[in-house]
Parts: sequence; structure tokens; C-alpha cells
Amino acid sequence: MSLLVQIEFKVRGDSETEFLRVARALASAAATEPGTLRYQWFVTPTPGHYSIIEEYVDADAAEAHNHHVESLLREFFAVADLVSAAFYGELNEYVRNWVSGREGISVHAPLKP
Repeated sequence: MSLLVQIEFKVRGDSETEFLRVARALASAAATEPGTLRYQWFVTPTPGHYSIIEEYVDADAAEAHNHHVESLLREFFAVADLVSAAFYGELNEYVRNWVSGREGISVHAPLKP
């Protein structure tokens, strides 16, 4: 089962140019990952806020993505703050640990038959 993630970020201060550079670099890197099904950025109605929808074949692919772009993520979180995140699907231990204790995150498990 795939893992769908929707996250909203707020750009810090006057870092929008750097935010956009890193966001585009992340999207470019994700395009080469075999387990990444979708990685698409959106402009929100709130100035300085952006959303992303990520879809992976499973949580292991999401973990592989984060390891693949680790240096870019460090740059990204230097210029942006997480506002909210929603995860839809089964989480592995890595993703469960990442969401644990963070504010503004919701996890939606699939309905069992």
C-alpha cells in the first residue's frame, strides 16, 4: 500500500528565494527515485506558505527518499518551518519515529477489511 503525505511549510523571514531553490532541488532529486510516485509542490493562499504532496510505494520508499536528500533537507529546514503534516497509509519504524512528538501532524491508518 502506498504512503501519501501532505505537508505545509512556512518560509522563514526573507528566505523565499533560497526556499524555492531547495524545494526545486528536492523535486528534481525525487524524480529519479524508483519508489517515489508523486512529489509536487503547491503555492497556498497564505503568503510565504507552501504545500507538498508526496506519494511513495510504501513507507520504506519515503525513508529512502529522506536518506537520499538528507543534505538538501538540512538546507530546507534552515529556511522553512513545518506547519502541518498528514500521513495516509502504513508507517514503518523510521516514519513513526519522525512523526512522534511533533506538533501539527496527523496519521491516518488505512481502514481494515
